[in-house]
Amino acid sequence: MTVACGAFLLTLAPLLHLQVAPQIITAPADIHQTTSLHAVDATYLDTADLTVRRGARITAVNTVRGDVRASDEKITVWDSFTWIGDATTGAQIEIQSQRVAFDRRTARLHNVCGAAVDGDTSVRQSGIGPFWPIGVRKRTYHVFDAKTRTSRPMTFAGVDRIHGDTVYQFVQRTEPTVLGSAPTRVPASLLDLEGLRAGFPGYDGGRGDIEVDRVYEGTLTAWVDPRTGTRIDQRQQSKTVFRTKDGIDRLVVGDLVLRLSEADRRDRAIRADKAARKMR
Repeated sequence: MTVACGAFLLTLAPLLHLQVAPQIITAPADIHQTTSLHAVDATYLDTADLTVRRGARITAVNTVRGDVRASDEKITVWDSFTWIGDATTGAQIEIQSQRVAFDRRTARLHNVCGAAVDGDTSVRQSGIGPFWPIGVRKRTYHVFDAKTRTSRPMTFAGVDRIHGDTVYQFVQRTEPTVLGSAPTRVPASLLDLEGLRAGFPGYDGGRGDIEVDRVYEGTLTAWVDPRTGTRIDQRQQSKTVFRTKDGIDRLVVGDLVLRLSEADRRDRAIRADKAARKMR
């Protein structure tokens, strides 16, 4: 059973540097950067003993590494790996991965070079992904959401300042969405449904388990440096529930707000300034 903690693939578009030539500015192929996000007072399902933990501190560590050999003058390939765990106990909650291939200038995703989500190369990635185009505008972008494996609109929501930099705020909202193509089976006792009778949708009395859908909803907010496309900050609000086949949400198994660390926000602002100076 996959943990349904409501976390997400954390490719954060870290713009380590830009490759600059007289007539072209492109995304780097040799990127290698690690960033972290944190959540407090979070809820998640501990699959080790099928216990819902509440009031937890969560850490998500994301590493992005460019695949130089797979990249060329038009397409850049990045691999993203995210470890999500309980910051207090060190227990692993979830591991996520994403491989993206995108246009080095426009940031448009392409399904080539083994592009995949959690190793699944059949996922069709579209819109833009971890890298945003240089010269971000005050408009709506279609950004690929790896959690639901769909491209969703991310709408301009205003102008802010972070560590002295002017940034554009964008918001992407995901309505309650069933994750995965097949339901998950969990013990009926986990949902306090021990008294179920034969005939209840998805219930197996002999095994004492029941089919549930993992239903996810969330709001992703990103603060983007319009000069370079760097995400200076990011906040992910997410909630995941187990829903039985009668359409009732039975148990919250993920409820958290992940935010980029202050140190990484400061570092990204510094790097965006350096990149902007190179571009000028």
